[in-house]
Amino acid sequence: MDFFDRQDKARKKTWLLALYFVAAIFFIMVAVNGAFYFFFKFVEAYPYTPKTWFTEHVWMYVTGGTLLVILTGSFTRLAKLSSGGKAVAQMAGARLLDLGSHKANEKKLINVVEEMSIASGTPMPVLYIMDDEDGINAFVAGYKPTEAVMVVTRGTLEILNRDELQAVVGHEFSHILNGDMRINIRLMAILAGILIIGQVGQFLLRGSGRQRYQHSSKGRGTSALMVLAFGLMLIGYVGLFFGRLIKAAISRQREFLADASSVQFTRNPKGIAGALYKIQQTTGRSLLTNLRAEDVSHMCFAEALKVNMQSLLATHPPLEQRIKAVDASFLKIQRAIDIQTRQRTNRDSIQQSPPSETQKKSASGAIHTNAQQLGDSIGNPAPEHMIYAAAMLQSFTPALMENVHNTAGAKSVIYALLLSNMKTSTGLACLAEHGEAAQVKRLNVIKTEIKNLNKRHRLPLIDLALPVLKQLPTQETAVFLSTTEALIKCDKKVTLFEFVLLTILKKHLDKNAGKADKVNIFSFKSAHEELTLLMSLMGHAGKQTPKKKQIAFSKAMLSFGVKSAALLCVEQCKFNAVNRVLIKLNRMSPLLKKSVLVACADMLLDDGVVMPAEAELLRAVSEMLDCPMPPLLGGDAKSENFL
Repeated sequence: MDFFDRQDKARKKTWLLALYFVAAIFFIMVAVNGAFYFFFKFVEAYPYTPKTWFTEHVWMYVTGGTLLVILTGSFTRLAKLSSGGKAVAQMAGARLLDLGSHKANEKKLINVVEEMSIASGTPMPVLYIMDDEDGINAFVAGYKPTEAVMVVTRGTLEILNRDELQAVVGHEFSHILNGDMRINIRLMAILAGILIIGQVGQFLLRGSGRQRYQHSSKGRGTSALMVLAFGLMLIGYVGLFFGRLIKAAISRQREFLADASSVQFTRNPKGIAGALYKIQQTTGRSLLTNLRAEDVSHMCFAEALKVNMQSLLATHPPLEQRIKAVDASFLKIQRAIDIQTRQRTNRDSIQQSPPSETQKKSASGAIHTNAQQLGDSIGNPAPEHMIYAAAMLQSFTPALMENVHNTAGAKSVIYALLLSNMKTSTGLACLAEHGEAAQVKRLNVIKTEIKNLNKRHRLPLIDLALPVLKQLPTQETAVFLSTTEALIKCDKKVTLFEFVLLTILKKHLDKNAGKADKVNIFSFKSAHEELTLLMSLMGHAGKQTPKKKQIAFSKAMLSFGVKSAALLCVEQCKFNAVNRVLIKLNRMSPLLKKSVLVACADMLLDDGVVMPAEAELLRAVSEMLDCPMPPLLGGDAKSENFL
């Protein structure tokens, strides 16, 4: 399956999750009715029989109340998690990682995630560390592939070497690209509702215990309440059983897929096998001590909880099976190696050899591709992309990387990218007018590096800066965006790159960026006008003759079932209009998105060659549709188009 099939299948799994939820609620409501029936029988004030329990509609009140409690618990948790991965990380007590950290293990993680981000064409996830966890584990969370958060335990950084850490990161990126994160968060909300009945039982038990102590003369009624409380607590354990059963049913097979994807990304099966082997060698090596371990266990790289009936309730396949699936000979070889070699010191985190000739070659030369190849690459980074990403990271100077790892520096990188395409004095005057005069000193330091930057490295650099820009306070974010927009407009022209940059910034820095999008467009007929504008933009982005533009446009619209449509003029393809269109098109089902992106690529690939500005525009459109597009390999980045 490609990215779009996986995303579509993940969304359809929501219905399976709903079915499990309904089944669990049914059994819980039956059990709660039984608990209340015996409670009333014990009190004797309400002498119900099984017949009168139904004829007097008592079951309806008990069932309705139970359903209300469960749904309240689920929707309350869902509301708390509405901001996406950030809320999950904070709930787990994880620490936001400063990308400017000088700790070797943290720099190793940052470097590995940056490489994977560039290779997969996704903005870099915001990173968190669970400092109190010395086991090996990690998870990702969020509603969208482009708004992910990655949480890693301290033990993962301290125990794994770079290859093993890269494999774990690749595994987690697979969950990002496979659409697993959204269903994981919804599963958390559902389980919160199922487990709340047991919490109600605990509350009643504490209350009835105090009441019995204070009013011993009313012992029978109080004893009945305690019996009810014990009954609800027992039902809570039943709910916990169903919750773990649902997590196992939803999660287990996805771990095999994520392991295989990690090997595909890194072309190094020993990395993922080695990480799993280190977990296997020590009992409980992956378990979490965090109070929220139950909530996040289905998201983790390995088992986060010790549960009985492992074959039925474990959220992950047995470690030995996972290791054999990626490297059948690994265990035999590894067990023959002296145990001391498995405890060798981790090699330096980010010191890598200079790019090989193969790596250099992959980053140069013309980009030749076709629309279908480009569509198939989305969400499917290859080992060549990892090589390309490593070479690109090494091309960024330490000063440049230091800037993208802090908020003030990240802002200056964005400003410098814009200034490199305009008269410097005009841009600096605009910045001073908008209260950013303090940026001038920073800009003077990095402007030469930015000016000499390969044009194909601009978007990856922006993606690396996004995690720290997302940490800006709301008011400062608004000022930054308005200043950026003013800087773009100050020279009276808008390049494709400027258009793309502003699109990406507004997409990711919006206050609702991390929230789930509603999918409600399942037919191209529902987006006729929006597709017309987007395809018109694609037509004007290239350098074809007006006749060829119209032919390419008509062909693209025909693929959407539109037999006659007029190519809109350039003036109608302005930023705000295109932004609104892309926001609406993001509500399409995944398979429709694939057709749209392939049509966009067709519009730009008439000659089979992608120019840098065209590649950036495709990246912006795919990012707005939450479809990660890996970098296109090759090209000398000497051309710039204007809109």
